[in-house]
Amino acid sequence: MFNAVNEQKQRNLYTCAVSLSPTETALAEALGMHYDPHKTSIPTMILAAAEKDVISPDGVRELYDAIDAPKVMALRSDADHGKMLYYGDGYVTAWFLYWLCGQKEAEKVFAGENPELIHNRFYQQQHITWPF
Repeated sequence: MFNAVNEQKQRNLYTCAVSLSPTETALAEALGMHYDPHKTSIPTMILAAAEKDVISPDGVRELYDAIDAPKVMALRSDADHGKMLYYGDGYVTAWFLYWLCGQKEAEKVFAGENPELIHNRFYQQQHITWPF
């Protein structure tokens, strides 16, 4: 995801992005899949498993901290790399509905005084940097 988004930046092909269970940067390097999240400047959501899988909680936070744009991260309990594709689908839908369609109802999942994601008992270490 990061390479696709950042390589096309000059053509403005992407409005926002979602990274579900990304690979730890050190593991990606070892596998020859270099990516640099510091180049990411579009709204990005990162969802991953709470237990170390292909990325550790610290690795998710490293990615989150590197992004200079509106961003969200959350770690799902009782999940692994493969399950994140299914467990995160409601949040992915809300993310795209807000950023691509401007649906204000979807925004409530991530923004405002009481974002729904912050109170979801299946997620932990939720962090939100919103544009307001």
